[in-house]
Amino acid sequence: MGWKRNAAIWGIGILLTFTCIVLSKMLGLLWAQFYGYEGHPFSASGHVASSAAVYGSLINMIISPRFHSWLIAMLPPALIAGLIGYTRIILHAHTPEEVVAGACIGTTAATLITRALPPVPSYMVHWFAFALVPVILFFHGYVMEAEPVLKQTFYTSYYFFNQNIGW
Repeated sequence: MGWKRNAAIWGIGILLTFTCIVLSKMLGLLWAQFYGYEGHPFSASGHVASSAAVYGSLINMIISPRFHSWLIAMLPPALIAGLIGYTRIILHAHTPEEVVAGACIGTTAATLITRALPPVPSYMVHWFAFALVPVILFFHGYVMEAEPVLKQTFYTSYYFFNQNIGW
């Protein structure tokens, strides 16, 4: 529909958000390793960050093609981050600090994505609404085993570099 460039901008923004989440988790593991922390290392909530970025940016595109205020553009992703973050705290999956870190990553990403895109043509807004529902239904209740994979990757690479480089 002539909007491929903007779809690429959105996709790259989401990819960069996921990269920030992975890097923040790896830095938390590195910090714990350097300081001998045996408990749960700091891990920004990937659920909160990715939900706020994906759903928040899509909702922003649906409800208003161009916000005149950065604060108003931050409202939908911040609300989503608050709802998802509350569930993460209740489930004891994350601490409030980890939820806030994830909310900051996701809300910032959604706002920047929304501000980087030109207004969505009015004839396409209904397509975003139809796209949002399958995305939510597809990911609802889906458990990705990303955390154990990230930890295993970190420890494998950390011990490899520690033995071969001696850091």
